[in-house]
Amino acid sequence: TRTEMWVRVLALAAIAVQAAAFAPMGGLPFGKAPALRAEASTRAASGMSAVTMMARKPIIAGNWKMNPEGIDEAIALGKGIAEKAAGQDKAEVLLCVPHVYITSIIDELKDSNVNIGAQSVYFEDKGAFTGAVSTCMVKSVGVTHVLSGHSERRVIFKNDDSAVNRKTRKILDAGLNCMLCIGESKEEYEGKLAEAICATQLSKDLAGVTKEQMARVSIAYEPVWAIGTGLVCASDDAQKIHEYIRKWLAVLYDEETADSVRILYGGAVTPQSV
Repeated sequence: TRTEMWVRVLALAAIAVQAAAFAPMGGLPFGKAPALRAEASTRAASGMSAVTMMARKPIIAGNWKMNPEGIDEAIALGKGIAEKAAGQDKAEVLLCVPHVYITSIIDELKDSNVNIGAQSVYFEDKGAFTGAVSTCMVKSVGVTHVLSGHSERRVIFKNDDSAVNRKTRKILDAGLNCMLCIGESKEEYEGKLAEAICATQLSKDLAGVTKEQMARVSIAYEPVWAIGTGLVCASDDAQKIHEYIRKWLAVLYDEETADSVRILYGGAVTPQSV
């Protein structure tokens, strides 16, 4: 069943994310690698990086997208995941559900250790924006996290980096946690541009976000070419991009911030691809 599939994905992802949390740093951010690598070596020798990584609690997030078709199935799915997540504290569990299900799912899962997030918001508080939802609206019903920059919002709904940046800053200004989604298209991947695309999106989407606010930011790397296509990003390739993202965060902020940010893989995760 769909519930069993999601539960299995979350269980397998817990292992993968836990392992990724202790992955070494690497990457080549635009010619700054030698100095950064030397810095990383110094920190590794002092044990600072290991301590930071041990303090970085993994997060496992499930984005339901425009699913399921009705509230009964949504509640059943939420309860099934919450039951399997009960009693574990090694990872934070997050479900990003369609707006119309948020209140019901929060009510049903209020005694669980599962957090509920919104899949998107608009960057205004209120006004004549038909079909839009604001941060104050989702916060008022108990949402703790919001996705920003998901590839489907970028591609289908034409959210450019300027819009993603405004959303990201609005989410953080509202006191919510932001999961920023980045990743390259198939053409960009084949053109060896994955790192450049991720660096550009990080730089633009995090513009104006402070070091302090980064404590409430997680990064989801989702290669667009691996979403709904049947193609799978090899774990080694995903890990290289994760390492690069952490290096680029050190360029934008500092090593302490880079070490503390949680980075997820989000390219069509299934029991077969975890």
